[in-house]
Amino acid sequence: MQSSNLFEDLFPSLDGEQAFTLYEAVKDRLPFASHPTNSERHSGLLDVAPSVDAFVFDAFGVLNVGTTPIPGASDCIQELRRLGKKVFVLTNAASFNRNETFEKFNKLGFDFTHDELVTSRNAAELDLASFGPEHCWGVAATDTFRIEDLACQSLEITDDPETYENVSAFLFLSVQNWTEARQALLEKSLSQNPRPVVIANPDIVAPRGEYFSVEPGYFGHRMDRHYGIDVHFHGKPFPSVYDLVEERLQGSQIEPGRICMVGDTLHTDVLGGAARGWKTALVTDHGLFKGLDPELYIDKSGIRPDWMVGSI
Repeated sequence: MQSSNLFEDLFPSLDGEQAFTLYEAVKDRLPFASHPTNSERHSGLLDVAPSVDAFVFDAFGVLNVGTTPIPGASDCIQELRRLGKKVFVLTNAASFNRNETFEKFNKLGFDFTHDELVTSRNAAELDLASFGPEHCWGVAATDTFRIEDLACQSLEITDDPETYENVSAFLFLSVQNWTEARQALLEKSLSQNPRPVVIANPDIVAPRGEYFSVEPGYFGHRMDRHYGIDVHFHGKPFPSVYDLVEERLQGSQIEPGRICMVGDTLHTDVLGGAARGWKTALVTDHGLFKGLDPELYIDKSGIRPDWMVGSI
C-alpha cells in the first residue's frame, strides 16, 4: 500500500490507518469541537429519538453503500417521520447537480424532498456567487458535468495549458477525470499566478473496497499546505453546509442540541456536527469502521460521538 507522505504523492492507494493519519495531519485546518467523555451504545436511532427533533444523515455507510441501500434504512426514516422528526441528508458528494442528487436517492428507495437534501456543492455554489460575476471558474468535474449547471462563467480544465491561464479561480467538484499531468499544470499555473481554489467535496479519501482513493479534499489540503493557496472548503466538517441545514430549520424552534448528525466518520461527520453544537451518532457496521474497533480511533483522535449504533 503506497503511503501518502502527507500529501506529497499524487493518487496514492491508502489503507484505513493511512487515511486516518491524513485527517489527523490537517486537524489544525478543521473546526474545533467539544466532545462527551463517553459514548452510549444503542441498537439503532429509534432508541435516541426522544432526545432528538431533527436527524441529519450522511449517505455512504449510513443510508447506502454504493448503489445498494442499507437494509432497514428506509424503514428507519419512515418511522422517524411518523414520530414527527425532521430528516435531512447532508452529503459531501459534489458530482451531481440538484436534480441528479434527488434522482439518486429516489432510485435508492428513499422519499426525500429536494429541501431535505443538502450537499457540499450547494454551499460551494453560493460561495462562487460571493466572488462576483467577473470571475471565470476552471472546473474539475466528471464526464457528465455540464457548464450550464453553474450560474457563473466557467470552463472545464483538461490537458490544455491555456485553460489554466484563462480563468481567475478554480473549482473542484470531482477528481474522477483528474490526473497527475493536470495537477502539475494547475500547480505550475498557481505558482506563477496565485488564484482562489474552491473545494466542493472536502473528503480526503473515499473507500474503494480494500483500499481508499483520494478525493478533492486531498488536493485542496495539498495546495493549502505546500503552496499557500487561498483554498475554500465546503462540506462536512466545515461550517457552510451546517448553515444551510439550520436555515431550512428556521421557524421550527429546534435548538442545536436537539439536532443529531448521523455518519460513519469521525473527522467529517462527528467533528462537524459537534462543532455546531449538535448531538452526534456514529454508525459502525457499514462504512469507514466496518470490521474495525472504532474506540481505537476515537481514543487516538479525541473525537467522540454521543452515541454509537451498528446501523440506523
